[in-house]
Amino acid sequence: MASTPESGFLLIADLTGYTAYLSSGEIEHAPAIAGDLIETVVGRLEPPFRLAKLEGDAAFLYVEDGRADGSLLLDAIEVAYLAFRRRLRSIEQASACDCTACSTAPRLDLKFFVHHGEYVRHSIAGRDELAGASIIVVHRLLKGAAAAAAHDADGRATGFAVFTAQAIAAIGADPVALGATTTVEVVEHLGEVTSHTIDLEGRWIAESSARRIDIQGDRALFELDVDVPADPATVWAHLTSPALRPLWEGPIVITETAVDGRRGIGTRAQCVTGRLATLEEIVDWQPYEHVGYRLAVEGVGAVDATYDLDSGGAGATSVRLRWAANGPPPDGATLERIRHEKSGALRRLAATLAIPMAPMVGATDLVAREVQA
Repeated sequence: MASTPESGFLLIADLTGYTAYLSSGEIEHAPAIAGDLIETVVGRLEPPFRLAKLEGDAAFLYVEDGRADGSLLLDAIEVAYLAFRRRLRSIEQASACDCTACSTAPRLDLKFFVHHGEYVRHSIAGRDELAGASIIVVHRLLKGAAAAAAHDADGRATGFAVFTAQAIAAIGADPVALGATTTVEVVEHLGEVTSHTIDLEGRWIAESSARRIDIQGDRALFELDVDVPADPATVWAHLTSPALRPLWEGPIVITETAVDGRRGIGTRAQCVTGRLATLEEIVDWQPYEHVGYRLAVEGVGAVDATYDLDSGGAGATSVRLRWAANGPPPDGATLERIRHEKSGALRRLAATLAIPMAPMVGATDLVAREVQA
């Protein structure tokens, strides 16, 4: 029986410098360290991506169209790279071993290759496999001109992501706004391929010194906590995506304007509920962990708001919402109304993600609690 063609994003996460690392490092340690790093990366890409197979020092993943918007896919890649760098740093700091494999592990880095196109699923020797010209394209990128240009004469490179023009178009991003460099090459039998390379090392440096809104102590107007029965990636998507927020915030219309074609610091939005409008600007953006907003709320004025996410394991995430006034605080009745509305919204978020048929989530017991600071 012929397989039905599907379309989606195809991604390869590949360790940079692995061959030299493995050839010079002790066989007792080098594969285990590399495996630990690949496991870290895959763990942050899933969801929205699904693992197709492990390929030595690389992982091949995919995600069908419609499972996540373009901004969330870019977030997943950046989050995976940042998790890789943090894990690499922790290995370096925690290891007391002075063998070559342990001492040279920090020289490893990570690169991504992303394509969008059609593929089919079929079974070979009892295993599901993806096939099609698009699968060939994303694998050819590993040794293509864009990857070569990102390495120096000694084969070293810091983190980067290569997106084909088809992937960038499907994401809906502007490669110029993303600061990408463009390469055109010819792939045998498949023709001309245009790709855009994005620097991830710069994202790591920026994240390490990023300024975050910190609402503590008496500055907090209120603080609300809820345990949500879903992984941090899924919760993050529901907290930040204009397409998903109405599922738990209620009848709200969100008009969003992004600085570089994707959601992040500088993104502004107008949120209209009935006859009331709130203006939002994202000022902190730490995917899956922390997002901070500057709000202009009718009847209240200027407000800082933050969501902090903490993985509780077993597919659960703790979410904490804090509000702080940037001017005179609202009166007691207004503050209590807002607190009540936000409390109800967070309970709906948890209930929405507890539904078994919801995509990319599991179901566990729901525990919600509220704490007024």
